[in-house]
This record gives sequence, C-alpha cells and structure tokens, in this order.
Amino acid sequence: MSWSSMLLRAAILLSLALVVRGHDHHAANMNFDMGEPIDGVLKAHIALMSIAFGALFPIGMVLGLRKNKWHVPVQATGGVLAAIGFVLGHAHGGRAFHENAHSKFSWFMMWLLVAQLGAGIYLKLHTEKRFNDLARPYIKIAHKLMAVTMVIATYVQVLLGVVAWLGFCYDGYLGQCLAHLIMGSSFLAYGIWLLLLLRLATPWLASYGRSPELYDSAMIMVWGLFNTFTEHGFIEKAHGWSHKDLQHTSLGVIWFCGGLLSTYMLRKSEPGDRSMFPSIILIFTGCAMGSHEQDTAFSTQVHFVFGLSLVLAGLTRCMEIVLITTNLIKTGSKEPNPFQYISVFFLCHSGMAFMASNRENVAAMASIGIDIGTFSLGYLSITFLLFLYAFFLMQLFAELGTSNAKTMSLPTADDGTVYHSVSQGGADEQQGMNDDMAEGAHGRTHVIFSADDNEYIGDDGNSFENSGFARHSAGMRGRNAGYGASPRASAEIELSPMR
Repeated sequence: MSWSSMLLRAAILLSLALVVRGHDHHAANMNFDMGEPIDGVLKAHIALMSIAFGALFPIGMVLGLRKNKWHVPVQATGGVLAAIGFVLGHAHGGRAFHENAHSKFSWFMMWLLVAQLGAGIYLKLHTEKRFNDLARPYIKIAHKLMAVTMVIATYVQVLLGVVAWLGFCYDGYLGQCLAHLIMGSSFLAYGIWLLLLLRLATPWLASYGRSPELYDSAMIMVWGLFNTFTEHGFIEKAHGWSHKDLQHTSLGVIWFCGGLLSTYMLRKSEPGDRSMFPSIILIFTGCAMGSHEQDTAFSTQVHFVFGLSLVLAGLTRCMEIVLITTNLIKTGSKEPNPFQYISVFFLCHSGMAFMASNRENVAAMASIGIDIGTFSLGYLSITFLLFLYAFFLMQLFAELGTSNAKTMSLPTADDGTVYHSVSQGGADEQQGMNDDMAEGAHGRTHVIFSADDNEYIGDDGNSFENSGFARHSAGMRGRNAGYGASPRASAEIELSPMR
C-alpha cells in the first residue's frame, strides 16, 4: 500500500478510540434513527461543511502550493462557512443523535482548522521583514503538513458522519464495520496514490532512481504485517477462530510475504525496472474476496463485485507494465496513456465496494428491494465522482504550475544572453514572487543573474543555483550599461525585487 493509505488507516484507527468511548454506555438498541426527519438546520450544517471541507479547503490547498492570489480568499471563505456549520451542528432540532464519534472528532477538526488558519495568517504577516524570524521555516512546513492532514481528517469525518446518520457500527457490528471502512479506505487511498504518481510524480520518482513498484511493495509488506496481527481479537474479544478470521488473517500473510519478496527484488532497482508481484497480490486478494462466503446471497454477490474490481485492477496493471516495458506505451510523454487510468479506477472502485459491503449496509439495501445491479451501478457512479474530484485537483495543480512557468521564464538568445524585458505578471504571480524572495533570498535587496552559468549572485557575493529567482524581477538593467543600452552588452543583469 502507499504512504497515503497508511496515513489514512492510521487516522481511522485513531478515531477508533472515540468510537468505542462513545458507544460503550448506550442501551442495547443503538440505532438512533427513530423516523424523525432531518430538520433544516442540520441540512444547512451538512451543506456548509461539505462545501467548506469537501471543496474549498482542498482547492485552497492546491492554490496555496502554487502561491495563487485566490488562496487566501478561498481559505478564508471556507473558514467562515466551517465556523457557521460547526455551530449549526450543535444547535439543530429534529432527529436526535446520541454521543458519537462524529461529534467528538469535530472538535479535533476545528482546532486543526484554527491552527492551520493561524499559521497562514502568521506567514502572511512576513515578520522576517521586521526581525530575524527563526520560526518561520518551521511554521511554513507545519502549515503544509496541517493542510494535508486536514484532507485526510475530512475524509474520516465524512465517514463518521455517514455512520452517525445511518446509525451503523453499534453493538456487535463495530468490529466488522471498522474492518470494512479501514480496508476499503486503504484500497481507495492506494488508487488515489497511484493517480498522483501517474499525473504529477513521474519526475520525483525518476529523481529517486527507484521502481514505482518498490514503494507499493514496501507498503503492502507493512500493511500485511499489521493485518496479520489485527484481524482476530484486536478490536473486540474473539471467541475462537471463524472461517472469516482465518481468511482475513491469511490475506495479511500473503500481503506480507508477497510484499517482502517484491521489496527484496526491487531493492536495487532503477526507475525503468518494474514488478508484477503487487498486481499478482491484488489478483489473488480479489479471487479470495470474490469467493468469500457470506450470510446472505446478496452479501455474497456484493463481495464478488469487490473481488472482481480487485482482479481487474491487478490484470490491467499487469497489462500496463507489459505495454511499458515493451515500449508500446511511452512513459516520457506529456500526458499518461489513457489505458494507465484503468487500473487506478478499478482500485478506487474496489475500495468503495468493500466499504459498502459491511453487514448492516447490505441488509439495509436488501430490505428496500435493491438488487445487485442497482447496488453496483450506484457505487460505481460514486466512484466516478470521487475519481473526477481527485483528477480535478491534480489537474488544477498541474495547470497552475504550467501557467506560472510560462510567465516567469527568462527569454534568452542562442548564446545564453538575456535580452528581453521580464514582465511582472499578474497580481497572483507578484504575491508569490514576493513571498519566495522574502523567504529564499533572506532579505537581499539585489540578485545578479548570470545567463552563462545559470547561477545567481547575492549582495553578499554568495552564488546559488537557478531555483526560480529569475521570476522575482520587476525590471532589469544592464550591469555595466545605462538605461538605454542594449541588454546584449552583458551576460549578467541585475534583478531588483518588486515592492
């Protein structure tokens, strides 16, 4: 599994303590849906929180990573909506909800939001312009980490909200419900991780000089080791070994053994080296889950759909590797081959299908007359929407980067001499330039760019590599020439930061 799936799994496990604490002291029947309607206040809470945490904050994170001028307005709007939604969530009428994990976890979400927005405001104050701000680099890192944590925590909170709304995962259903949510979320995160690697991380993988499957194999190994010792009696007290316990534990064993083999084989790999063992593990996992005997025929069919999705993900990944290694798919092209998205999509769908196959949800679907066809198409539609949203965020990140690269480059002649004026760009670019100059140039007032060796020279005489400082110019002049002289007279120009 990927690092993202492991982080997601850890977040859900951390919320487990809240779930158990909130469920221990209730009566035998813990389904709080008494037929009471959802009132307008609660609907407004759901809508505002969905807009703030589900749309604005992830988009704002992407804008912030690209230093776009809309980062602050989007995040500020999300913060206001989240504060209003938080109050409404504790002031609604209509259906009554007893103490639950969703309500408890909301406090962590709000404190995390306060810390993230506070760090963002601090960074915007640019205190390094007034005194030696030693804390700024650490706060900048913390701000980015909190943004990523917010995305993962939002996903967990949405799951807990659905659980609270439906009244699932109480009484003796807690263990199997959490197992489906955690494992399903892991497969979904695995698919999103592969989509991230496919869309944005190819240069990163090449720079580390390792096979893409090395990271998959290592995470599969770790995840398998964890599953081996947590599938039986970890959450609830177990009474003997059932066939489900044995099958789930054996899946953990095969993940660990297969992941260990693949990791060892790829320990000295290069980016062009590939391995099919992670795909083979997916295929055998899908076969096992597809034949997983259940209490009802409908539940067996649902598990078959989940297993089929895993098998298709593994098979299409194997085909992708064959096409790449035989050069039928060019990995150096600007856009991924359309075939490469298929295995990623099936992985995401397998996660959705497995989360939906928990016992209470299947029983509820069967009780209202939904057959396996309607069930499968419904969750397939949800997977399409989730895939669309993930793809949109990654495409937004890529397009913002392309736009910045076009407006921030220095035109040069064939001999490497800079000869055009450098445009200041839009207001969003100017703000990003000022931020980078303040943080990267450490208060220097002038930067000298040498077009011949692609280096920059600060006022203190220290040189540093071309890391984007060329974009910080508001104008330029020949170092040894007057205002009207041609810039071609020198291969060095002086760049002054914008004010």
